[in-house]
Amino acid sequence: MSNPAADTARVALAARLSPSSLAHCERVSVFARGLAIRFGSDADEAALAGLLHDWSRDDTAAELLAYAQRDGLPMCDVDRAVPYLLHARVAAAQVREAFPGIAPAIVDAIAVHTVGEVDMTDLSRIVYIADMLEPSRTFEGVLELRALALAPDTTLSQLLFASYRRSVLHIIGCGRRVHPDTVRVWNALVAEADA
Repeated sequence: MSNPAADTARVALAARLSPSSLAHCERVSVFARGLAIRFGSDADEAALAGLLHDWSRDDTAAELLAYAQRDGLPMCDVDRAVPYLLHARVAAAQVREAFPGIAPAIVDAIAVHTVGEVDMTDLSRIVYIADMLEPSRTFEGVLELRALALAPDTTLSQLLFASYRRSVLHIIGCGRRVHPDTVRVWNALVAEADA
């Protein structure tokens, strides 16, 4: 197993993404590194996963659907209706192709950074949260979530629960389709919080 150097990954990413998307990935990388340090995870893996998480962010809907179909990625009706939701799974598959030997944990974190998954690893949780809370995000409640991330008694599970809750409320508030995996993840997080 051999992860690419951050500079190598950044050059490859810059060739694929718009300047604004690349800047977002760089901010997520920095935020993920900070969260990893805060919560005792591998900071280099978190930074690399954060950097590469949106590898396919600028792909068109047609490109995402075509790649997912060609690669046999699982899709549901919501994925077909909102192909952007595929960008995480497509990115994970493409990153694995671009960087043979990259740590599976990094690929997994990339794959679930949009919708999440039941039993997310600490790395996956960190990348999900960093993507949501990076400094350019301005949604209602983001400052409270950032403060929670810095509070000394906050656990990673508590931070994920609060962040995911905000995301679910936003999706419903906007009248958007809810991915079936979102429902499964939410129910798992509630069960974890109740335990």
